[in-house]
Amino acid sequence: MRRGILSTGSLVLAVVLLLAVNILAVTVFGGWRLDMTQNQLYTLSEGSQAVLEKLDEPITLNLFFSDQALRDVPQMQAYATRVKALLREYTQRSDGKLTVRVIDPEPFSDAEDRAVQFGLRGLPLGGAGGENAYFGIAGTNSTDGEEVIPFLSPSAEDTLEYDLTRMIYKLNAPGRPVVAVMSSLPVNGSLAPMTRQQQPPWAVIEQLRELFEVRVLSTFEKTIPDDVDLLILIHPKELSPATQFAIDQYALRSGRVLALLDPYSDIEAPPRDPVMPTMTLPKTGSDLGPLLAAWGVQMAGGVVGDREAARLVSFRDDAPPQEYLLWLDLQAPHFNADDLVTGRLSQMYMNTVGALAALPDADTEFTPLISSSAQSMLFVTEGLDKPDPAALLREFTPSGDVYALAARVQGTLKTAFPEGVPEDAEAPQTVLAESATPANLILVADADFIYDRFWARVSEFRGTRMVEPFADNGALFINMVDNLTGSDDLISVRSQGTYARPFTVVQAMNRAAQEEFRAAEQRLQAQLQQTEQKLAQLQANRADDGGPLLSAEQQREVARFQDERVRLRRELREVRHQLRQDIDRLEARLKFINIGLVPLLIAFAAALVLLTRGRGRRGDSHVTQ
Repeated sequence: MRRGILSTGSLVLAVVLLLAVNILAVTVFGGWRLDMTQNQLYTLSEGSQAVLEKLDEPITLNLFFSDQALRDVPQMQAYATRVKALLREYTQRSDGKLTVRVIDPEPFSDAEDRAVQFGLRGLPLGGAGGENAYFGIAGTNSTDGEEVIPFLSPSAEDTLEYDLTRMIYKLNAPGRPVVAVMSSLPVNGSLAPMTRQQQPPWAVIEQLRELFEVRVLSTFEKTIPDDVDLLILIHPKELSPATQFAIDQYALRSGRVLALLDPYSDIEAPPRDPVMPTMTLPKTGSDLGPLLAAWGVQMAGGVVGDREAARLVSFRDDAPPQEYLLWLDLQAPHFNADDLVTGRLSQMYMNTVGALAALPDADTEFTPLISSSAQSMLFVTEGLDKPDPAALLREFTPSGDVYALAARVQGTLKTAFPEGVPEDAEAPQTVLAESATPANLILVADADFIYDRFWARVSEFRGTRMVEPFADNGALFINMVDNLTGSDDLISVRSQGTYARPFTVVQAMNRAAQEEFRAAEQRLQAQLQQTEQKLAQLQANRADDGGPLLSAEQQREVARFQDERVRLRRELREVRHQLRQDIDRLEARLKFINIGLVPLLIAFAAALVLLTRGRGRRGDSHVTQ
């Protein structure tokens, strides 16, 4: 009886202790988190914390989430939990200046009317009454400022922190920096020649307008306004000396230029031959003329081919993917981890990119931001209008050099026009011979990387363009603009890393298999060519012109070749089959480790603990006896 009472009391005491420990943990350690992800995906970045520390006025974020309407959508419920947790982190670090309100906009309620007034986008629920569900944020400040995220998509979770911090930053910022864009590409939209319909601006330009006052300059400008905080040059081709002089004086005056140069633009329409308008001329690159040399930089002729970063592409529906050395898939090792604009990037795509380098006698400091691997070489731009991946691979011989694809240039600049103001140029009141303040320039040897289809999926939903990035190209562009305009706080928020983890081992296996396929195919083609030459020689040496079409010797040669071709095709199939087996075995091992081995280890540890306790109790009972 006494033993039963003691057991019941022990059980009650254990429950009380369990509740007490949980209450203590929630009260004392409720705000503690341990983020063990590789890219610290669930930790508020330093940039977000800096923005919160600089809040000058109270800001309210209204999270509209249709909890009841979306209760049967697990993906949305899970994402809403993540959003709420991150918002709690913001409020805890805002020193009371940030307030978050969670609102369930039930159909036909005042809360739904508020969501509609803010401009949130509703998801149709399919009911007879036309009910909508909402999942967005509307932010307000103490005056009349208002910023909205119309819809929080789980597919854009990797940019969630940036979107929230940008909203808070814009509600707190007193004004927008002025950036001027000069480009020979249709970055601000264009008229489609076939459909005669107006094409929208590039997504990065639309994103730029959300943070800055954007002015579009022509490539014939002779002056750059004094109130421009940053000049952005995108594939600036065929600039007159007068325009080059205007850029030169602006760089010396403000020390802030972002230049996206390109030795060969994939998206640029080839120029027409003025003599024969139906014919096209070869594309030419953009290099800013004498300005680069004045800044202590040179751009090598040609484009960079990188074996380690080459993407698998197929230019024909009936052709298997091949490594295209000029289209690069750049991962974290290619980025300068010490620079603010590239330190948090994870992946970028760049096509037909050039190479930058410092001049030997340069006075400026040249810091690479993005680099190739040592398995690289330079290719000429002729013939790139007809891509031939196999031909590039046959020509490939690594130079052993690491090429700078983007770089930061800092220091005192010298004018590119020491002889004086060029003809037709407009001279400012004070013509500068060197920079008035230490310059900070960023140069990229590629302009195509900010084109929409190279980094994002752009769609339209109810008149609103949806941009879902699959690479950090757009993030890098905004990073560079933010940095050069002085707003560094947002930079570390840009790319927390992708939530999708690529199977790098499987990718390497695929790459190795492609090598085997290519070697076998080349062997087959070589033997085919040799056999055809042999057949032609036998046909030419045939003594009887009126004899059969193929002699017995020719027939034996054809039969031998056919047997060899069957053998080689069998070999190709075996290589593909072996690759599939290797991948399946790797997948099976991963599933066993994640699904089977870890639970087995936990069960083994639990059994070991129970066994140890059982032995201890038996030992105690023997002592008692």
